[in-house]
Amino acid sequence: MLSQTAAYAMRAMGYIAAHEDSSPVLARTIATEMKIPQNYLSKIVNRLVHAGLLRSIRGTGGGFFLAKDAKDIHFIDVASLFMDSSDFNTCFLGLHECDKSCKLHDRWAPIGEQALKLLKETTIDQLM
Repeated sequence: MLSQTAAYAMRAMGYIAAHEDSSPVLARTIATEMKIPQNYLSKIVNRLVHAGLLRSIRGTGGGFFLAKDAKDIHFIDVASLFMDSSDFNTCFLGLHECDKSCKLHDRWAPIGEQALKLLKETTIDQLM
């Protein structure tokens, strides 16, 4: 349900959170361990830094670390940088204007609502 970029961002954030007690984590290490293409990861972490979710240190001993406590970063904070969270409330058939008349609407709507609730209520520390 997450976009590929949002999923990569979640994996990176989880990895950084799991290694927070050590020194800042190198992008190369995250890319290797999380199986994320390094060029793609650099764009992702750049956006996370600009959003205030990660901090970075350049040079020897540098890398990335969380800008806040992992329990204060919700999945929605990360995912919404890379996808539109309203996608969970869209038509199952991908129609731009859902008239709620298809027989799947009543079955799909609660699933989308639960997915959105999961993103809003779950924090990065729960990934570890």
